[in-house]
Amino acid sequence: MKIGNFKFDERINDIVGKIATRELHFPYLIMRKVTDRQSDATPLYEVFETNRAGDEIQIGAVWERKMNRSGDTFLSGMIDDPSFPEPLSIALFGDERNGFDVQWRRGRDRDAQSGGLGGRSGSGQRQEAGAGGLGRRQGGGFADGSTAGAGGEYTGGRRSDLDDEVPF
Repeated sequence: MKIGNFKFDERINDIVGKIATRELHFPYLIMRKVTDRQSDATPLYEVFETNRAGDEIQIGAVWERKMNRSGDTFLSGMIDDPSFPEPLSIALFGDERNGFDVQWRRGRDRDAQSGGLGGRSGSGQRQEAGAGGLGRRQGGGFADGSTAGAGGEYTGGRRSDLDDEVPF
């Protein structure tokens, strides 16, 4: 499901955006390209937010990934903070010029699927968050509309088999 977006802002020469869920609200995030990458293990972008004291802090990072079958690229990473019970995994689809849609979906068991988690170890199962924690949704909706179909698949105008292609 779509939980945010990023777009290049010419006035400040940065990629800015927002992420919002029922429990989280990041109305102004900055996504900066990492200019001194030493390897593919280094994130392509880092995500920053201004905290209550006015300090800019890093709360996330994203890497470029390829879809298993098509080879199309997207960004995959997470938003995290010590105050979260667990990191928020995200995927971004789009590009710097046209902007990125931020997508999220609940973790699922990938042991039954070939290909695993794109090189990660583990079963891909997410621990259930406690009452009021991340991952619980009690109705409501998104101002921009849902990009999820009846079965939870992504219906935002891209490939219909995207759910099986994206290793996050």
